[in-house]
Amino acid sequence: MLQSSSKSISVVVATLNRSEQVSKCILKFLELSPALEGPWELIVVDNGSIDDTAASIAALQAQQDLPLSYIFEPTPGVSAARNAGIRAAKYDILAFTDDDCRVDPSWLSAIQNCFAGDPDLVMLGGRVDLFDPKDFEISTRRFSDRFEVKNIDDMFTRLIGCNIAISSQALGRAGLFDTAMGPGTRFKAGEDHELFYRVLKTGGKVLYDPSVRVEHAHGRREVAEVQALKANYVKGRATIFGKHIRAGDRALIKRIYWELCAYLSSRQKPDGTMNVPEPRSARIYIASLVKAFLFLK
Repeated sequence: MLQSSSKSISVVVATLNRSEQVSKCILKFLELSPALEGPWELIVVDNGSIDDTAASIAALQAQQDLPLSYIFEPTPGVSAARNAGIRAAKYDILAFTDDDCRVDPSWLSAIQNCFAGDPDLVMLGGRVDLFDPKDFEISTRRFSDRFEVKNIDDMFTRLIGCNIAISSQALGRAGLFDTAMGPGTRFKAGEDHELFYRVLKTGGKVLYDPSVRVEHAHGRREVAEVQALKANYVKGRATIFGKHIRAGDRALIKRIYWELCAYLSSRQKPDGTMNVPEPRSARIYIASLVKAFLFLK
């Protein structure tokens, strides 16, 4: 049963066959400072690992003074794993990071302060820097200003799934992660922003605050790896639009038109550079849009 308090936080981390990464993620929680005013917990959800993840987490539970719990969720997909963590959570604020992230020592206290200081706040995103500067500059959010997220453009620009906190009340209104979307599923991406969009549409304040900071150790250094990730991002974005247009969100139709124009044109950007046409991205976008419209509810 959830305990309602803006000072109590349940952290959910999903993992799959990344024992070393998730162990490093967990150990960063030993460095938390300042201490939280209220209780918190760290829930690691193992999404079917066949490596030594379970043994590694059991060792950490025995050796370290952390409120750490372990759940095994066999249903494939990060969304199913995160939803299992949400269902097991004790506390009112649900915070999410990824197993390849390293939280700042002040991460939890910053989340706590933001929610405690604003009773209208329902969702909070934060800064994401690279852990290793040799990795490609991707999957980061380096904005230094506090910003209220009011629309879908703000949402895509400011928020990311590896550093987000949502109130249980907002999840109660918007629903959980779509288990047909995200890594490990047919629709390989977009599960985070799809949920964020539902939260945004249900009302309440959504903020980006740079004091809520993590570092992302994603390890991508090859061009092919980055291209594959960008293709998944294109699929995820189009999947979100297809799903919500099917549900009646007709305002997104115009957005699709302009995004396809951007992929196919060589127009000048606001910064003076020329847009390079991306016909392959356009094909991925259209295919993902159609599949989502036909098969997602």
